[in-house]
Amino acid sequence: MKKALTGCLVIFASLNLWAHGGPERIIIEPEIQGKLNSGKIVYKFDLFDDQAHKAVKDQDLVDSHTKKLHLIAYDTSLHEFNHVHPVFNGSNWEAELDLPVNGNYFIWAQGELADGTEFSSSVKAQIQGGLEEIPTAPLGDVRKALADGTVVEVASGKVQAGKMIMLDFTVSRQDGTPADITPYLGAFAHVIAVSPDGTRLIHVHPMKGRAPNTGMLHATFPTAGDYRVWIQLNDKGELKTLPLSISVAK
Repeated sequence: MKKALTGCLVIFASLNLWAHGGPERIIIEPEIQGKLNSGKIVYKFDLFDDQAHKAVKDQDLVDSHTKKLHLIAYDTSLHEFNHVHPVFNGSNWEAELDLPVNGNYFIWAQGELADGTEFSSSVKAQIQGGLEEIPTAPLGDVRKALADGTVVEVASGKVQAGKMIMLDFTVSRQDGTPADITPYLGAFAHVIAVSPDGTRLIHVHPMKGRAPNTGMLHATFPTAGDYRVWIQLNDKGELKTLPLSISVAK
């Protein structure tokens, strides 16, 4: 489901069934159905249009934020994270993923069909042979993060489940010099928030704030709990991914 706001796009998604006939129109069908080995892998999959009853190829999609397809992967502890852009190799889709930790991962494919339909579909993958699985635990309310010298801080304020909120955030540098924010995939930043159980994903493109190096995040968190929030942006041409967490009240 998509909800458009002025200058801001919010995509809400929940885990779909894993077979044709599920609630999602576009279904992900991984090439390997069993366990995957850990590390840097080439993840191959098909996309199936359950309404048109055909495979989805490169020509069936239009660019969405400068890419035909976005693939988001994270583990159940909400510590490991990938946001990559698959390519169609003539027979199926493929993307490089870095999955170092054992356990279950959620994998989402997001894009837009040529008829204007946007989709956000998911499967699970089980990883073996890597680092010990990270146990799930409450993340708490941690609204400041540092990545390679870039600092992002989200404003304080109560967030309540099911209610639209607007949160300001600032971008700075650890050394005190001003950040130099340039668009990332056609937006000021990309924000991906995931529910505590991993089954709900919010993908937001925040608006640029009134003050330099600030942004405004609009979102509705559907359930209570500690959400993992990854903010991705370009600072001086370098992509930074900053993990925070926001506690959502009932």
